[in-house]
Amino acid sequence: MIRMVRGGDALSRNMMIVMALISACLIAVMVMITDFGNGESKDLSDNMDADESVSLDIDEVTDGKEEVHSSYDEGMLEDKVFDYEEKFSQNDYAGDTDAEDQVAFEKGSGNVLVSAPHTTTHERDGKVRDAEIYTGSIALLLQKYSDVHVIYNVYEGEDHNHVIGGEYKEKIGDIIEEKEIDLVVDIHGSDASRDFDLDIGTINGETVSAENVELLKYSFNNQDIHEVHENDTFSASGEGTITNHTWNQYNTEAMQLEIHRDYRDPRNDFDSYVQILKSLVFYVENADQ
Repeated sequence: MIRMVRGGDALSRNMMIVMALISACLIAVMVMITDFGNGESKDLSDNMDADESVSLDIDEVTDGKEEVHSSYDEGMLEDKVFDYEEKFSQNDYAGDTDAEDQVAFEKGSGNVLVSAPHTTTHERDGKVRDAEIYTGSIALLLQKYSDVHVIYNVYEGEDHNHVIGGEYKEKIGDIIEEKEIDLVVDIHGSDASRDFDLDIGTINGETVSAENVELLKYSFNNQDIHEVHENDTFSASGEGTITNHTWNQYNTEAMQLEIHRDYRDPRNDFDSYVQILKSLVFYVENADQ
């Protein structure tokens, strides 16, 4: 009886060793496929989250991504977030009411322009609407970490994403021409009642390439943000939207990003805010080719 037990134990140990070797092999294969630290470009046409007809060439290690990591690890990123947001949160989120112009532009490099039109309270149809908080700090941090061009709202005034034409959209046209912009990413914030993490508005695929959409989805999935929808609630189809205007008036690709409130609450959930920032930094640096 003792020998049978020992033999069984030996067999069990052998089986465990074999299973461990198989697991190690599988893990090694997965690491080869999903290693994000080797700096090599990858063909992601077989990414299960991507359209089968779309092939993406992605640099997994970028300067901006690494700088965000460093700032976060060193404990400096949190202060930067609140310092940048204070520009918009002053005067009960009416913004810098002493500024000369409602629209500001910060020059970067490359062919992508990030827009943040609802950084402060704004007026639509005679009513004052709430600011889409922390969209301003996201845009400014994107400029800092990826050196992207940024246009944003400075203080309470007309709703740039609703009026037909207007100063904000005219400025976008000037920037597109002067800086040879190929893509406008218009950042917005949705409320806590929505059932998505991010909703991409493209007028049902009209205003931007499938490659740009899939790259964006990949960027968010890479940060464990998976409820990324397209034209779910906000398709950006209104004539006054920045996405619609940019595409139809300037023949330039554009998309509207609605970021859920849960990812724009760094005082209560800083890590979720950082997930969004990392996703967008990664996206901008790969989209800017």
